[in-house]
Amino acid sequence: MKGKKMLAFLLCGTVTLGLLAGCSAKEEKKADKGDKKETKGGYVEEEMEGPWTEEESYLGSFLNEEKKLEIYTQAVEGTEQKVYSYVHQGGSDWEKQEEAWAEEKLADGTYPVYLLQGEDKNVYLMTSGEADEAEAAASAEGELMLPPQPWYLYRHTGEGETQEVPVECLDMEYQKQSGGFFPYYLGVTQNGDIALVGAGSSNIVLYDGKTGKEKDTFSSHEIVTNDDGMISIQGNTILTLGQDQKTLFSYDAVSGKEISKVKIESMELGMGCLAACEDGTYYLATEKGISVYKEKGSIGEQIYDGSRGNMGETVNSLVMKNFLAGENRDFYGMYVNYQTGVFSVCHYYYNAAVSTKTEKTLSVYGLYESRMTQAVVRAFEKKHPEVDVDYQYAMKQEEEGNPEDYLDALNTSLLNQKGPDVLLLDDLPVDSYIEKGILEDLTDFTEKKVKEKTLLKGITEGVKKDGKNYEIPACFRLPVLYGTEEAMARLDSLDSVKEFLEEQPKGKIIGAASYSQMAYLLFALNYEELRLEDGSFSKEKIQEVLELSKQLVDNNPSEKMETAWSTNFMGRILSGNSMSAFSGIGMLELYEETDIAGVTDLYGLTEISLLCDILEKQQGLSVKNPHNFYQPVNRMGINSSSKEKELAIEFVETMLSDEIQQQDFVEGLPVCTESLEKQAEIAEKAGQEELFSVGFSGGEMHSYGYPSKEQITPVLDLAKKANTPLIIDLTVRKTFLDCADQYFGGSISAEEAAKTLGEKMQLYLSE
Repeated sequence: MKGKKMLAFLLCGTVTLGLLAGCSAKEEKKADKGDKKETKGGYVEEEMEGPWTEEESYLGSFLNEEKKLEIYTQAVEGTEQKVYSYVHQGGSDWEKQEEAWAEEKLADGTYPVYLLQGEDKNVYLMTSGEADEAEAAASAEGELMLPPQPWYLYRHTGEGETQEVPVECLDMEYQKQSGGFFPYYLGVTQNGDIALVGAGSSNIVLYDGKTGKEKDTFSSHEIVTNDDGMISIQGNTILTLGQDQKTLFSYDAVSGKEISKVKIESMELGMGCLAACEDGTYYLATEKGISVYKEKGSIGEQIYDGSRGNMGETVNSLVMKNFLAGENRDFYGMYVNYQTGVFSVCHYYYNAAVSTKTEKTLSVYGLYESRMTQAVVRAFEKKHPEVDVDYQYAMKQEEEGNPEDYLDALNTSLLNQKGPDVLLLDDLPVDSYIEKGILEDLTDFTEKKVKEKTLLKGITEGVKKDGKNYEIPACFRLPVLYGTEEAMARLDSLDSVKEFLEEQPKGKIIGAASYSQMAYLLFALNYEELRLEDGSFSKEKIQEVLELSKQLVDNNPSEKMETAWSTNFMGRILSGNSMSAFSGIGMLELYEETDIAGVTDLYGLTEISLLCDILEKQQGLSVKNPHNFYQPVNRMGINSSSKEKELAIEFVETMLSDEIQQQDFVEGLPVCTESLEKQAEIAEKAGQEELFSVGFSGGEMHSYGYPSKEQITPVLDLAKKANTPLIIDLTVRKTFLDCADQYFGGSISAEEAAKTLGEKMQLYLSE
């Protein structure tokens, strides 16, 4: 279905998409949580059931003049677009009505963009047609230039009349002269004036509701998506988040003057939804919950904790489409799953009988922040309100630092038979923990899951130690090569790379990469070949890796990739699990070149979508997974000294549930068989329209959508066959890259670098 938002990435040479002195996912716990003191009364979230089907998509919502919740949906039936309204009558009772007036405006092939009730109590529908690419305005330095696109705004009155509302910025001729227009916000004042914010703008422009001429402009924040909810209109007052992302400004839409400003908190992501009331009370909904502010500038108060419900999921799979404040200090949140398009409605209200007491605490710890784990915490606490999950991590995602700084305190705690109940083992010394009896044997659990065909056999079998499972990956990254069979074969081994360079001394084997990045790729691709029986590495092979890498990059040098490596990539490889040896290499070059191989890491549908688009547009290319590699992520283990093993096992079960596994956290592919297979259905349902756009800085942009079932199935088949874990120890990564940097920097020879690596690894193994 058309009309979905497009995500654009402008790239420079590549696509880039406390405990123990660490960070806590719940740093704002209330003091009474610690002593388990019971407090009665609090806001609760209740998901409302409605008569709509999954085939219907969310279109708009508001509280009508009777203060009843009214929701509009759209569905495609054959060649016709249907629009329905649902008015909540109480409980599970909804009154359904087909909205013929709206359907008439969609009969000409346009699609709906916004539907809302203005403060003048009329209903407004904005529709759009296809952009006129041929009439695209010439780009200007520093300005966002868009092709003209037909936009239509209609006003549907209480008397049943529907009128088109003229707005000058929507006029096609106006767009041709001014560089196009794409609305990221639409609102209507009590006077009937139209408030709009265009893409790339940080100003709210007010247009006369009768003439369509510009009346006034109000400073706002820069809006980056049409799901931004940080503007709200109450009567003739416009409330908006300011450019500093920390202040709410209110303006009089009649006089154009500023009325007030209020400092706010909880805007770390710059995303949320505002609801304003007549008495000067503002309600702010973010992933953290609901907070209340007063126009006169009082300190905000959080009245609902979003960590245990759908509101918290807006950091992952859900988008909050609307947030409404009712008459009795109750609220409604409208959510859409950004992948499936399925929407849900939640009611938030005060329940005097609800208890805030928790009876047990389950502790979860990992070196790196994980959105997937945070979602599991919310799902687990929602199911077990009596349990407080204390999830903590040492480092935020993509934060640079030294993970080893956090290990001593953790290891001491674990050796003293204390520490967290559940461990996320990424970059923790797993072998040492197994030797010391720190990790619980989970073999029976995993073998049962494999037998039931719940878990992928290759993934769980691959991480066994001495025939036993002490860990279960919650997801995995799939390294792949893509290109012609001939191009991919050059990367089969170090010998094949050497043979290629002997035949073509100035040849390219993959796309642009930095020197150390190329070396790390060859190191990872040939990891088992490089290792000796004692765990150290062949000096001769390491020397070969370095010399071959230098020749390859000398043949295809890239200053942009050297900069990207030194300023971003290397830090992420050394302090996190968000990037690997296969990340960020080649990528878009294969849109134009087919004599090289592409390299990438598949960790979600968006990355798979780009790969499938390249394969579709360049016929004759295929994809393969070298050595059946996979990289386990969010590796779950249970502390053998835990006093809450039953809860810990249930936490692991939640991590492996369809509710979690089917979501795309951009951390890895599902390890559960059914959830992995359903990725094809999710992609198919999301549609193959051009939702994403990527390109090099100053180069051509490539637009693409989710892959079809036929396109994605071969990729998922590769994932099912993966059975060889590629786990490069943190110390090994650091030591290899340090030696590589010294060699490429010219301070030592390849032979000396290989010798240094060997000596350091011997010392590490002896410890």
